[in-house]
Amino acid sequence: MKNPFEVSTPEGISAEDVHELFVDVFTDFYQVPKFGHTFLNGPRGSGKSMMFRFMMPDCQKIKNKCKLSDLDYFSLYAPIKLTELNNHEIGALNTNSAVFINEHLLTNFITIKCFKSLQEFESEIDQYFDLFNEFYKSIFLWYIDISGFDISQYNTNFKNSKDCLNCIIRILEKIYRDCLIYCKRSLFVDISYYGPLFSYLDFLYPILLELKKLPFLPQNKPLFILIDDAGYLNEMQTQILNTWVSYRTSHEVSLKISTQLDYKSFKTTTNKTIDSPHDYSQVNIATIYTTSQNNYYKRINDIVKKRLKTYLKKEIDPFAFFPNDEKQLNEINEIKNKLRVENYSASKKYAAGDAARRYASSEYMKILKSKRSGSTLSYAGFDNLVDISSGIIRHFLEPASIMFSEVIARYSVLDIEFIPDSIQDDVIQNYSRKFLEDEFAKIHELHGKKSGGEVLSKADKLYNLITSLGEIFHKIFISNKAERVVFSVALNDSPDIELKEILDLAEHYGYIHKSTIGNKNGTGRVRLYILSRTLAPYFKLDPTGFKGYQFMNSSVLKLSLTNPKKFIKEITQDISGDRDIIQLNFFENEN
Repeated sequence: MKNPFEVSTPEGISAEDVHELFVDVFTDFYQVPKFGHTFLNGPRGSGKSMMFRFMMPDCQKIKNKCKLSDLDYFSLYAPIKLTELNNHEIGALNTNSAVFINEHLLTNFITIKCFKSLQEFESEIDQYFDLFNEFYKSIFLWYIDISGFDISQYNTNFKNSKDCLNCIIRILEKIYRDCLIYCKRSLFVDISYYGPLFSYLDFLYPILLELKKLPFLPQNKPLFILIDDAGYLNEMQTQILNTWVSYRTSHEVSLKISTQLDYKSFKTTTNKTIDSPHDYSQVNIATIYTTSQNNYYKRINDIVKKRLKTYLKKEIDPFAFFPNDEKQLNEINEIKNKLRVENYSASKKYAAGDAARRYASSEYMKILKSKRSGSTLSYAGFDNLVDISSGIIRHFLEPASIMFSEVIARYSVLDIEFIPDSIQDDVIQNYSRKFLEDEFAKIHELHGKKSGGEVLSKADKLYNLITSLGEIFHKIFISNKAERVVFSVALNDSPDIELKEILDLAEHYGYIHKSTIGNKNGTGRVRLYILSRTLAPYFKLDPTGFKGYQFMNSSVLKLSLTNPKKFIKEITQDISGDRDIIQLNFFENEN
C-alpha cells in the first residue's frame, strides 16, 4: 500500500500524479503565474518547487485539457540546487573577467535546461519540424557563431526534432564543460579564456524570443523561466541574475525565482539595487500562511482529502482521520464551562466566551503540571497538526507519513480508517524535538565556528535565541496574564547588525517567520518575529487559540543570544503569578 502522505521531490512526480494531488494555491500567490519577474520565497518544504512543477507544460496540458500551443503560458524549468554553478572553482575566480565568465556559465546552464525542457514535447515539435530545423540553422547556430564558437561541423540536416534537440544540447554542454575546465585550471595556472561568451541579453533572451514564434508554442502568451533554489548561486551570479531582472524584459520572458530565504543580494553587477514592485513582485509563503490561517487550513484539508481518495480510494473527513484525544478534549471543555460561569458579566457580552477560549488550555496545563506525573498536552487532532505545521506543508505531510506507517507496523492493518490519537501525539512530539535538536547538528556544521575572540558561534546564539523564546512563551502560557498564548516578539525598534543576522538565520531555517504589525501608538508598523509552531510540543505550548505579542526593545531580545538567563529574568519580571484574568475583546491584541 502506498503511503498517502509520502513526500516526493517535484522532479520525481509524474504530471498525472501532480494533477491528482496538487491543490491550487495560486489564489494566494496570484503573481506567480502572471507575467512579470517574481521572487517566490519560503523555507524548505513550503511548496515552492511543487508550485513550479504544476506550472510546467505537461501538468498544464492535463489541467487545461489542451495542446501545448493552447496553454495560457509556457514554462521552462531551471533548478540550481546540486549543480556545478556553485563549485568552489567558479567562486574562486579572481580576475577582471570573473563577471563575464560567471554570466556565461549561468546563461549557458539555464539555456541547457530550457532546451532539455523541450525534449518531452518532441512529438508536438515534429509537427513543425521544418520550422524548428530552420530555427536551429538560422537562429541558434547564428548566435552560437557570433559568440565565438566554431559551428562548421554542426551545420547539418536532421531527420526529426529529437536529433535536432540533442545536437543543440550537446553543443551547449560542450561549451559549458570547456568553460568549467578553464575555471579549474585557472586555479593552478595563469591562463586566458578564449572560448565563447554568452550573456542574457545577447544570447538567451533573443533565442527565446525567436523560439516563442514557433507554432507549437503558445502565441502571444507569457514565457516563464522557473529558476528554482536561487540561493545556491554564488554572490556574483546572484548579482548577475538581479541584473537580468533589472532589464524589465518580463512582458516577453518573465523570471520566476524561488529562494529558501537565503538570497545573497539584491544588488546588480553595477552595485544598484533592484526594487519591488518597480522591477519585480515578491511572495513570501510562510508570511502569507502564518497570517492567513483560514486559507492554510483549507489547503491542508483539500490536500488530505485528495490524497486519501487517490491512494486509499476513500472519502474521509480529515478531522475523522486525525481525531483528537477525546479524554483531553472533554476535560478542557469542562474547564471552559467553568470559566464561562466564573467570568459571566451582563455588561460584557463576550467576556465569558473570551475567557473560555483564551484560558482553558492554560488552566489545563497547570493542572497537569500540578500532578507531577509527567503528563502533558496531547497534540493529536487535525486542527493541532495543521497549526503545528506552521504554514509549511512539509511539516504536516512528513509526520503524517510517519504516523500512517506506524499504524501499519504497530497493528498490522492495511485498511486504515483513522490514526489513533496516541500515535499522532508520539510522532508529533518526536518530530518537534528532531526539528530543533537534530537540525541544529547540521547548523553547527555550517555556523559553529567562532569568529575573532567571540565566546559563542552563530549557531550557539541561534540556539540560545530559540530556546529562550520558547521558555518565556511557556512561562507566559502557564501564567495568569490576560494574553497567554504567545508565539511572537514585536520589536519596538530596529535590531542591530548582530541581532538581525541571527534573526535572518532563524528565518532561513524555519524557526521563526517574519511579519509586521501596528505599533502600540498606532502611528506605524514594527517588526514581528513569530516562533514556528512546529516547536509547540517541544516547549509545551498551545499551538491553537488566540495569539498575543510580546513587545520588547531589540536590546532586550539581543540578551537572549549570549545571556539567556538574564533575558528570561528580564521578561518574566512582568509576568505576575497571581494577577486576576483580564478580559480582552477579540481585536485588542492587534493594537
